[in-house]
Amino acid sequence: MKKRFISLLLVLVMLFSALIGCSKEEENQEIKTTEQASETAKTVTMYVVTEKEVSEETANMVSEAFNQITKAKFKTRVVLTFVTYDKYYETIEGVIADNAAREALKEESQKALKAARAEAKAMGIPTDSAWFDEFYEKNPQYAEFRETQALTGDDTTAEETETVAVSGTEDFFITQVKYPEAKKGQLDIIWIDSYERYMNYIELDYLSRLDDELGAGSKKLKEFISPSLLAWAKFAGGGTYAIPNNNVVGEYTYLLLNKKYIDKYNYDPSQFINLTSADTAKYLADIAKYETVPPIIGELPIINTLYWNINFETRGVDYDEFSILGEYYIPTRTMDPTSSDNNPVSVRNIFTVSSYTDQLMAIQEFKDAGYIKADGGDNEECALRVVKGGKELEDIYKDDYYINILEYPRISEKEVFSSMFAVSSFTVSLPRAMQVVTYLNTNEDLRNILQYGIKGVHYEIDNNGVLHRLNDDYMMNIRNTGNVFAAHPEEGLAPDYWKYGKAQNLDIKAELLNCFRIEKKFLPARDDDPEYGSAEEEYRLDYNELVGILNESAGVKEKLDKVQNAAELKAVIDAASKLQDKAIRAQARSTETDGLYYIYYNWMMDTKLFIPQD
Repeated sequence: MKKRFISLLLVLVMLFSALIGCSKEEENQEIKTTEQASETAKTVTMYVVTEKEVSEETANMVSEAFNQITKAKFKTRVVLTFVTYDKYYETIEGVIADNAAREALKEESQKALKAARAEAKAMGIPTDSAWFDEFYEKNPQYAEFRETQALTGDDTTAEETETVAVSGTEDFFITQVKYPEAKKGQLDIIWIDSYERYMNYIELDYLSRLDDELGAGSKKLKEFISPSLLAWAKFAGGGTYAIPNNNVVGEYTYLLLNKKYIDKYNYDPSQFINLTSADTAKYLADIAKYETVPPIIGELPIINTLYWNINFETRGVDYDEFSILGEYYIPTRTMDPTSSDNNPVSVRNIFTVSSYTDQLMAIQEFKDAGYIKADGGDNEECALRVVKGGKELEDIYKDDYYINILEYPRISEKEVFSSMFAVSSFTVSLPRAMQVVTYLNTNEDLRNILQYGIKGVHYEIDNNGVLHRLNDDYMMNIRNTGNVFAAHPEEGLAPDYWKYGKAQNLDIKAELLNCFRIEKKFLPARDDDPEYGSAEEEYRLDYNELVGILNESAGVKEKLDKVQNAAELKAVIDAASKLQDKAIRAQARSTETDGLYYIYYNWMMDTKLFIPQD
């Protein structure tokens, strides 16, 4: 009896202390929506793009492991659907179309039900459960929308729990969270593969805007996703509608200078800023005269050059494809979508730009002098070579070569928009879906499950920390399943491989024409789309002039490819530099007249990438 009294007294003391604690806590209580949401079990869906079909057995294994984490962390069940790329958007858009049809049918059912109830009321017939049974028996197409006092099936939260007896016991029970089934046609987390699809889905109102979540429950993403990726995603959509999957951006162009010969002939490696630097020709001449190694191994590229090659399908610019119209830029030049201090890119005859033509001449003169050995091996010694690749090349070549950067990695539309996770506008819970996206991009365990499957079944990691796949039952592209840096490096790569990519991403510059599209109204009219050619005629681009530039460009490119020596090249450059006919002048005019530059300049101002200073 005494023990029971003491136990009761202790319980009362603990209860009193708890009440005092609660009282103090209420004084400074701040209840967040995401915290409230996390107390309720929810089910969301996620459609994942795969490299090959995933069997039902494998899908169940991966889903179970994935959900062990999300259920424990967020009380969220994630229904994973694995779809190969060739069927992915057919599947997604099929679900959207079915939902639209279902919404129309639901609206029809509500109207039919309302009319039937009004008729029953006029006739004095009670609309009880039996009446509902009869209505839906006569109208089975509306059965899924049946109205009752209970949940209608539209709610994907489950506040109920169920009590389950533990096997082998008679009087011990546990409380188990009961997760709801996914709604018919439920669409939450989806994958976006291109700029065009991103913009199209925004226009069609398929995607939820995510900026509020990025400022609240998902703000941790800003620590794990490149600010440049997020900035361009927001710039393009006028808001953030998808989260780019963080990846290693672009590549460097390195100039490698053999330390042995640079030091031997007393050259300063910092003066070799490009192939047209004064010391480059002198150095190569010394090597050719006094040494037996090849002065240069491998092809020499044209660097830091942008071409105005209009793509009529995308309405953008294929800036890597040769055109008479172009511009040279310094290696560090970039475009910042969060700033209005960017300078517009010029539109001019590229053969009037000395920084471009000097490169052409220098490379040809090196060829004429016999300096270039095109078919040398990667390990063959030479005095100079140009290589493209990632940050890891610096470690590979640093012992034998001085390394200068000719071109920095550039963030293009492909890096931003070719792999993104979005939350559809049809989602049952934006905060919960974003919790899953956030954790996938920031948590190694969840990330590895989605990328590699089950450890010991689909992959293993050896004693050196290197990953090896055990089979091809579960194959995913690491760029398409989330932040690459949150996952273990791919098969065969060292466990610290991502250190290079992270360092590389600190150097990135932006492509100068990201997201630029010529509005349809400025392009020539088309019968299949009335938006084309809708601008006043004086502001439309002349199709014949554009085709003329393409034809002129093709002709010049053909001549360049056939050049055999510096004299022939100079003749081609001189002739091309004089191509100042109507077609080229029309596109390269000032901001006061029509033409390509006029359209581009005004786009820069409309998007606030550039605001002229008074």
